Amino acid sequence: MEDYDERPIVIDGFSSVQAIRRAQKRTESRHSKKSAEIPDQQTENTHAKKSGVRIDHTVIPQKHEIACYECDYIFMISGRIQDTICPKCHKPLRMTNHVINNECTESVRTIGTIEVKAEGVLNGAEIRARDIILAGNAENGSIRAGRRLELCKGARFNIKKTRMKDLMIRKGGEFVIPSTISCRNLEVEGILKTRIFADGMVTIKRGGILDGELHTPHLVVEDGGGLEADVVIGIGKGRSAANNTEPEIVVNNQ
Repeated sequence: MEDYDERPIVIDGFSSVQAIRRAQKRTESRHSKKSAEIPDQQTENTHAKKSGVRIDHTVIPQKHEIACYECDYIFMISGRIQDTICPKCHKPLRMTNHVINNECTESVRTIGTIEVKAEGVLNGAEIRARDIILAGNAENGSIRAGRRLELCKGARFNIKKTRMKDLMIRKGGEFVIPSTISCRNLEVEGILKTRIFADGMVTIKRGGILDGELHTPHLVVEDGGGLEADVVIGIGKGRSAANNTEPEIVVNNQ
């Protein structure tokens, strides 16, 4: 077994001062490195925010339902509605908006909006659009709304030559439709009397009145709205085509 020297180690004054100075230098060096790292991290974070590396909020483009006016295929597009191609028939679809304020004898097709003013008359013409606003005379024309048909005061149309998904009766319009009609959503701001099957939502706005017979799974009557129709909650059997003896022309009652 080895013998250890138990005598104390003696350090002179000069060596003590040198050791203390070396320790202070090491401490200062560590502090300077840490302080240098903090601005670098802040710079990196600022650069990441500016460069868009980290995204806090995302905006999802709005989706739009489009009905091909060539083959009636329904599909969705995101963002702004513009010229596109039908994914089924591969035919080009134009996105243009039209206003008809005189006699129209030629067909108009678009995935935009067609508005028939009070002075507008369809004479043998077919109009097909995503949305159609009718205030004129379409007795001798054909209407195909891929999404919504809006009936305004003064509108005249042939119910057997009219197709739509959603139907809206604007304020001031009063219509009696003897035929049984079907749609997805119905919105009534004016007055409507008919027998209707609505697969989606039926909303009667303030000042609107619905009379006749209504079949729908969803019904909302706002304050000031009037419901005088017989209501069946749900969509069952009983949808029947229009009888040949029923009038074809629907006119505004005012």
